[in-house]
Amino acid sequence: MPSVDEIKRLIGKRVKVRLADALGGPAAVAGRLIGVLDAADGLVVAIQPAEQPERRLTYHYQHIVEIKTEEG
Repeated sequence: MPSVDEIKRLIGKRVKVRLADALGGPAAVAGRLIGVLDAADGLVVAIQPAEQPERRLTYHYQHIVEIKTEEG
C-alpha cells in the first residue's frame, strides 16, 4: 500500500491504480488523480477516469494496493 505522502505527490498526474479485491468493483483504474481529502481515518483519493472523464471516482487510500504514473 502506498503512503499518504506518495499519493499526494501524484496529484494532477495521470496514474494507474490497482485496487484491493475486497471492493467488488474494478481491479484497476487509469486516469488523472485530481485530488485528495484528508479524513479522520486516512485519505480519500479522487480520480478522473480516462475512459469517462465526466466522472469522478473516490477510494479510501487503504484500498489502493499500488499506484504509479502511466509513464512508469
